[in-house]
Parts: sequence; structure tokens; C-alpha cells
Amino acid sequence: MADTNPAVIAQEPLEADDTGSFENDSALGDNDDSSERTSLFSEIMRYREENGRRYHGYKDGSYLLPNDETEQNRLDLNHHVFTMVNKGRGGGFYRAPIDKPARVLDVGTGTGIWAMDFGDAHKESHIIGIDLSPIQPTWVTPNVEFLVDDAEDEWIGQKYDFIHIRMLAGAVKDWQGLLQKAYNHLNPGGWLECTEFEVWIKSYNDTLRNAPDIEKWQEGLQEAANKFGRTMEVAVNLEGWLKEVGLEGVVEEKTVVPSSPWAKDKEMKAIGAYQLMNMLDAASSYGQAHFTRVLGWSREEYAVLNANVRTQLKDRSLQLYSDLYTVYGRKPKPPKTTPDVDAEAAE
Repeated sequence: MADTNPAVIAQEPLEADDTGSFENDSALGDNDDSSERTSLFSEIMRYREENGRRYHGYKDGSYLLPNDETEQNRLDLNHHVFTMVNKGRGGGFYRAPIDKPARVLDVGTGTGIWAMDFGDAHKESHIIGIDLSPIQPTWVTPNVEFLVDDAEDEWIGQKYDFIHIRMLAGAVKDWQGLLQKAYNHLNPGGWLECTEFEVWIKSYNDTLRNAPDIEKWQEGLQEAANKFGRTMEVAVNLEGWLKEVGLEGVVEEKTVVPSSPWAKDKEMKAIGAYQLMNMLDAASSYGQAHFTRVLGWSREEYAVLNANVRTQLKDRSLQLYSDLYTVYGRKPKPPKTTPDVDAEAAE
């Protein structure tokens, strides 16, 4: 049974820096059907070019963020922010108390940076990263491999000891279904970990009213995601969803992540600086297709909003931040039985 009193990791309140200074089916299985792979190749490599950005071709339209070089750089920067926030736990790559997992799955691997870093740190593990876009490096260590696949398709093949899901809000149609698939493909005692930012940027000093374009941007993203059938409201629901699928010992950890270098603490100031760079690029990634393709805006209309959002993100007086949720739980092990109980049951 899942723990009804999950552990909570406390975080000290942040203090603003008044000086303003800063230095500084499924390939999840073992399908070796070469003819099927060949027939999919052209679809996989046929990208969509739209409004100056490049998007995935495989299952075109099911994911609204670009996959071009600009976005790949942002994803790698985002990974660096996560490693800083984790403060060395799990090498900076995870928080679940895993112990030498033999098989690991990274769902929505993006550039593959998490899978590669995890593989470097865990030579005993075999890591599979899946994504709709084949943007991962070709040359990787022998214990890492990448597959083009849709995590919402049927899962087949072997089970895993650790499944990692990060930053897929707005990309998944059926979260409960995805998490149930993950649960079903965990070995008993295996761990599932999900990490997501809450959809809403907040203000530490309650001055978000001074950033109307950020509010308009967030409301538009929410509206578009709901129309598109892929909600952004994921982070706050993860704890309940993981319990519902049957995981035990579910832990939710929430961390305040500054959106710019406004915090006085040196470490949080550095995190805020990197997060600002991430958010400035995200203002384009998270929105251009949502507003133009789903909400019917023109490219020029969104460019104006995007410019205003970027200006407001840089305003340190707003003390902007986001809540980062990391939630993990373990698949129960079967109950132990004694020979006497087994013999009695056989009678």
C-alpha cells in the first residue's frame, strides 16, 4: 500500500539580493523487424519546418515543441539546471533511492543527455532512451542506446529497474495511462521517478501583476494545451497519480527555482542565471506552435508577445520563480512466503 504520509524535503525560504550583483508499437521491446524499421525511416526523418523552427516528423503534430539546434541547446541547459537543483543527489541525475539498476528507461529522452550522463555514472546499467525525434548522438557508450518511439503506444519487451520521466507536461495525452504502462513494466522493487515544473510562474514578492504579458503567455499556453488534449497541469498531480497506479513509498519533493538571478544565496543566484537563459529560449519553444497552430495567432502577433515576455522575465524586481516537483515511488515486491505456508496452501 502506498504511504499516505510521504516524506517532504524542507527548503529554506529564499532571500532577495538587494545589490543586484551577479558575477560570474513499441520500440520499448526487442522488435528487430528490419523492414518495418526501414518503412518508418522516411517518416522519422521528415521534419516539419514552420515559422522559422523545426519540428518532429514522426507522428507529426503530437508534440508542439521544436527539435532544432536552438531547442536542443535549451534542453541541455535545462538538464544542467536540474543537476544544480539536485545538489549532488544521485550524481545530480535522480532523487529516488535506487541501487545499481540493471535496466533503465528514459522516457522522452530529448537530446539524450540524461541517459548518457546516467550511463557514465552507472556502468552496471543498460539505459534505453526513447523520443519522437532522432536527435541523439550516434556514438555513445555501449551501455546506452536510443530508439525513436512514442511512449503512449503499447509497451512490450523486458521490464526495468528504474524508469525516468522528465519535462513531458503538454506532451502526453493520457498521463494515467502512461504511468500505468510504466508501473506494469517495472520489476518488483523497481522505481519510477517523474520531474516537472509547475505550469505557473509565480512571484516571491507578489508582484506578478506587473508582468501582464507573462500572465497572458501562461494563460494562452494552458488554453492551447487543453484544446490540444495534452494538459500542462501535471506537476501538482504526480503524487496522486503515482499512488493510484499502485506505487508504494511515494515521495514528493518541491523546490523553489528562481527564474532569474534575484536571490541573495550564491548557489540559488547561479541557478537563477541559468534558468533565465532557459526561460528566454522557452518563451519561443513553449508557445509559438501553441499560439499559431492551436489558437490561430499570426507569427507576428506571437513575436510581439514573446518579446514582451522576455523583457519581463529579465526584471529581477519581480522575483519570479517556479516550483519544481520531483515525485518517485517503488513497485511493491511480492510478499514473502514460508515453506509451511506454501505446503498448507497446496493442500
